[in-house]
Amino acid sequence: MKSIISSPECGKRIIIHPARSQFLLLLISSLHAAALLLLFFIDLNFLLLLIFAVLIVFSLRQLIISEKSTTHGLSLQQGKSLLFQNDETSDWQEADVLESFVSRWLIVLRIRTLLDSKQHSLVYATDSINGLSYRRLVVYLNQHGL
Repeated sequence: MKSIISSPECGKRIIIHPARSQFLLLLISSLHAAALLLLFFIDLNFLLLLIFAVLIVFSLRQLIISEKSTTHGLSLQQGKSLLFQNDETSDWQEADVLESFVSRWLIVLRIRTLLDSKQHSLVYATDSINGLSYRRLVVYLNQHGL
């Protein structure tokens, strides 16, 4: 399921609520599996290897659980400030983008809300939001020099 966009018309405020990204889930799972496989080639005490394996599995479990509970929203409009909603029950807050990374498959944002100065990291894969939202977010970031 792709994200929801409020209006496909250019110039209107769009609201992005990301869906679960299969791409990111596959990437993270593959990296954790590779880390587990590499443990077989490390010459350490068996107990230490077991501890590392448990930590890797626990890390993967925590990432999957936190990825399931992602319910934030991002709202943007050309020439207006960025709005962030931490969850579906909270109010929209103005936010500044501190850093951004944009590639063909992934957008990573580090934002700070202006009201309470909390920092949030947002990761959007191409399969977690619809294509128009992804393109508009890239254009928004480029036009604001981020």
